[in-house]
Amino acid sequence: MRYVWIAAAVVLAAAAVYLFLIFPRPGARRRFGAFADRLYAHRGEFDNVRTPENSLAAFRAAVKRGVGIELDIHLTADGEVVVFHDDTLTRLCGTEGKPEERTLAALRELSLLGTEEKIPTLREVLELVGGSVPLIVELKGTSTDTRLCDAAMPILENSGARYCVESFNPFLVARWRRLAPHVMRGILVTNFRRDGETRGVLAFVLGAMLTNVLARPDFIACRHLYGRMTGVRICRALGALTFAWTVRTRAEYDGCRRQFDAFIGENVEELLR
Repeated sequence: MRYVWIAAAVVLAAAAVYLFLIFPRPGARRRFGAFADRLYAHRGEFDNVRTPENSLAAFRAAVKRGVGIELDIHLTADGEVVVFHDDTLTRLCGTEGKPEERTLAALRELSLLGTEEKIPTLREVLELVGGSVPLIVELKGTSTDTRLCDAAMPILENSGARYCVESFNPFLVARWRRLAPHVMRGILVTNFRRDGETRGVLAFVLGAMLTNVLARPDFIACRHLYGRMTGVRICRALGALTFAWTVRTRAEYDGCRRQFDAFIGENVEELLR
């Protein structure tokens, strides 16, 4: 019987540690409910032909549609904050290198997918949106370097934008927690091992959201296929909001409506039918 009690104690202790590690910040639904029950245009409303993703044209179209906007930010070599998704310039600009390796002036010489659209700055996007729709700002970066947060926070705070921040990188979200604790913050998650993006121990730690202890997120932004993952369901039960990404068809939208509070999607016109 003694061993049964010891085993039970170990299980309870492990469960307590797990809950401590993944626990979200309390009160998210009360404080940030205005961000829920919405559709956010993923990188703006784009077609990657005439209207590239994360371009001023894509954001202008989303504002006209009246939906929220999800966008991505990087820090340039000279400390400017630009709106761009990929870690490299290859796919969208047809050249080698990373946004962080070039100055803003050098990036301005590039075009997005051969159009007249250029990589915009965060300031330009905020001026265009003018607070008319809410924003989800994804912080890009794979290291512990958090200078992006220090550069972007005052720009966003001084703009009057209705915004929240998210990232796959818990160090960036943790930094935002310290810089602007009043701002809604979220952790991006997927089934990393199944998607093949990350492997080994890191895939387990990120997928189980054990790094929530650093960020204490208000919302979990999960790939729409995995809304039933244990950690996501526990965080939602504990009061976190849940956002789905990236929903592309009406069938996907309808299929995950009950599992999530807000949706990041493409093909916005179809999703709104």
